[in-house]
Amino acid sequence: MDHVPNIDWQLEQERVHKVVNEIDKKIHKLMVNTGRIGRDVLELRKTFWEDVTVNLDEPDDMIETAASMKQQAELLSERERTCGQRISQLKTLHRLKDSPYFGWIDFLEEGERTEDKVYIGIASLMDENDETFLIYDWRTPISSLYYDYPPGPAHYQTPEGSIQGEMKLKRQFIINASEIKGMFDIGITIGDEMLQEVLGAGASTQMKSIVATIQQEQNAIIRNEKSKVLIVQGVAGSGKTSAALQRVAYLLYRHRGTL
Repeated sequence: MDHVPNIDWQLEQERVHKVVNEIDKKIHKLMVNTGRIGRDVLELRKTFWEDVTVNLDEPDDMIETAASMKQQAELLSERERTCGQRISQLKTLHRLKDSPYFGWIDFLEEGERTEDKVYIGIASLMDENDETFLIYDWRTPISSLYYDYPPGPAHYQTPEGSIQGEMKLKRQFIINASEIKGMFDIGITIGDEMLQEVLGAGASTQMKSIVATIQQEQNAIIRNEKSKVLIVQGVAGSGKTSAALQRVAYLLYRHRGTL
């Protein structure tokens, strides 16, 4: 594990500030949007029965009443669900603001001339125009390179097949309160300094930061999709529970379109 030159440190800190600035913009926009949806929910709850046609005189009228109630309930449910999603997104953005990412790899795909600069964090973040990834979610296929390979030949799996290439750089960050506290160029394993930093920060921080210290063997367990039943054995304190929780998080992300 190699320490990074000061000039790189300065450039990376500047990038952190730029990313945090984008996060602030998204937080502000989302708060305005969430406030509007929240007001819609309150208004719908207040006027629910005013917007429902109630007539029980004839069978046809009863059917119309039931349909009107169902339509209004579905509208309210959709608004409440959207409001809940926005609140969850806000929580994630606030976590990203404190520590935007923990890893960075430069990957040159076979046949390409330009390297992909992949910064890895707990969630994905795109730029203001939603055109470029500023941060990749640790569960995305390309992020698996960070856990599985040292700099050199590497590949990762996508639904379309295997992507071959070369990892040019692999770097790890310790970021707190939007400030870089540590930065190292590393091989395949997580450096002792990184582990000591995470483990010394207390149990709650450890669970929040566990995706930054996943080892290659744990990553294989987390991303395994070939086995319907998976049994993980290990001694006490070997990380079984952490791996299981992150496997659940990965599978929920991987199959979010169908679950």
